[in-house]
Amino acid sequence: MEISRDRFLDDGRTYHLTIGVRSRTTEAHSLLSELTQDERERVAEAVVKAMDQIEKIVAPHLSDFAVACPPRTRLLDK
Repeated sequence: MEISRDRFLDDGRTYHLTIGVRSRTTEAHSLLSELTQDERERVAEAVVKAMDQIEKIVAPHLSDFAVACPPRTRLLDK
């Protein structure tokens, strides 16, 4: 079982991140599966808050990184 959220850090959809909680054992899967809908939503909210914090940390580096590593060009675009 997985509860995750995706986020694009830019308008060009180049910087795409996913953060989540994933069960790695049968027991953990059962634990997450037994959560009520309200509890799953609360876990999802906690994941979103964590992503907000991560975005604050990495966002200042986006402009520097974009210059150093421009987005890849797909072969079909040539």
